[in-house]
Amino acid sequence: VKLLSDVPRAAGWERLVYCLVVNHLCEVAAALAERRPGFDPWPAARRELSRHDLPEAAALLTAPTLPGKTNLLLRWTGADGAAARYLPLPNPLAAAGAELP
Repeated sequence: VKLLSDVPRAAGWERLVYCLVVNHLCEVAAALAERRPGFDPWPAARRELSRHDLPEAAALLTAPTLPGKTNLLLRWTGADGAAARYLPLPNPLAAAGAELP
């Protein structure tokens, strides 16, 4: 079992972005857009993230891609979750021309 203190900050941030944004925020955004056609949830998410004074949050808002974990590859190869690899996914938080407060 790895302790949080054993995880490098960059690796922890990558995992947080994957779990929070890719797994959950994208799913919530898709559900909202499905129920409310034309609704774009990403400006509100960008505004909320821009309120935090973390260099990683600012970088997240301008990064062209997000880390997408290769879960299926892990299953096929029988690898441990710690051996996860990430592939780039388009970042909906970095919309062209997005304005931050």
